[in-house]
Amino acid sequence: MKTKILFSAGLIILSGLGLAFADSPAKNQAQVPELRPESEPKEFKGILSKLVRQDEYLDEAIEMLDTSGRISPDKISAAGLSLKIIAGNLDSVSAMTRNEFAAVMRPGPHFSTYANAIFSYSRKVNRKAERVNLLAARMAAANRKSAMRDAVSSRKSSSKTRGVKITRILEERKALDSLAADARALRSSTRKLNATSKWLYIAAQ
Repeated sequence: MKTKILFSAGLIILSGLGLAFADSPAKNQAQVPELRPESEPKEFKGILSKLVRQDEYLDEAIEMLDTSGRISPDKISAAGLSLKIIAGNLDSVSAMTRNEFAAVMRPGPHFSTYANAIFSYSRKVNRKAERVNLLAARMAAANRKSAMRDAVSSRKSSSKTRGVKITRILEERKALDSLAADARALRSSTRKLNATSKWLYIAAQ
């Protein structure tokens, strides 16, 4: 009788141990954090590539606006459209950068290097956006002076010539006002990107 009791107790103990060991892999598996793949820098490469392209587009816009001569309303509008597109692309880059905050909290290969490069380019783009705003303001000031000269000279012109000059002045003023608004929107986008990429840089350190 005593032997049966001991045998039964042994079975209970062994069963309990077996259940404990059976549960342990599941518990350990639940505690393991989900790791992102080693190819993660691909997203960082994509961000950096898009940022470099916007930097190049800004160079083209600055080259178009940085002139002492008079620019036609069509060219001014084209420059404004370019700034609008760049601003939209930079907003997309900002969103992509925010999405990578979780990745850099557990840094992998090259994360810090890419975050540093992204932050560096965002600062460069921010400075260029500031220059675009200065150029737009300079063009607006030059347009006002030119409009005053045209207004004085048009008094001696025929009514037809005077009408053509006034129409041109109004078209230039409208295009420059639109350009100034696009330049401000671009500046806002670059500031947001600069702030976002700065946080990414800090998190990657």
